[in-house]
Amino acid sequence: MKKIIIIIYILFVSLIFVKVNALTIEELPPIIELGDMDTTSYEINKTITEKDVIINFKNKNNHNIYAWSFNKNKIANIIDLNFELKFKSSKKDSIDSLAPKNKDKFYLSFTHHGDLPTTAKMKVSVGNKYKEGSQLYLYYYNETEDTIEYISNNNKVIDGYVEFEINHCSEYFLTGAIINVDSSVSKTLNYVIGVLFLIVFILVAVTLFGN
Repeated sequence: MKKIIIIIYILFVSLIFVKVNALTIEELPPIIELGDMDTTSYEINKTITEKDVIINFKNKNNHNIYAWSFNKNKIANIIDLNFELKFKSSKKDSIDSLAPKNKDKFYLSFTHHGDLPTTAKMKVSVGNKYKEGSQLYLYYYNETEDTIEYISNNNKVIDGYVEFEINHCSEYFLTGAIINVDSSVSKTLNYVIGVLFLIVFILVAVTLFGN
């Protein structure tokens, strides 16, 4: 009887330790602050490995939809960031006008806009869009210049996911085909030239008729 009591006591203490230890892991730095992100649609988990801090987002169907990964030696004890990533972009029309031939775009619209505390590795579920083994190209949409900028091409679909690195959040997209980035730059350049031409024309007209 005494042995049974001892065994039960050991099991009880072990369970308490596991529970406390789990809570401690969650509280280990870096502390993750989600800013003003609406978390009701996600199950969010933080994992700390030897090198990285991983923030994983699952949807209501328990599917891993995306994850952020940071080198834990390059970040502060607190990460305060809106980590939300949407797959529909408010800039879709602008992006499509610059790359009309690429019909297989996968939009990546980050709620946070601006620089990140350090480089982030993103892991995004794309299995419903691209075939396994597909080689994808990552592009950034520059809202200020209304241009598309090439980021990387070493993005292969593995087990339905693609990984890539970013150091700035804004509007991005993936595609399975190369985009002629020069054409988007040319479009902006032509617009600028057109505006300058119009200004010169008005100045000349004012000068002529003013005399």
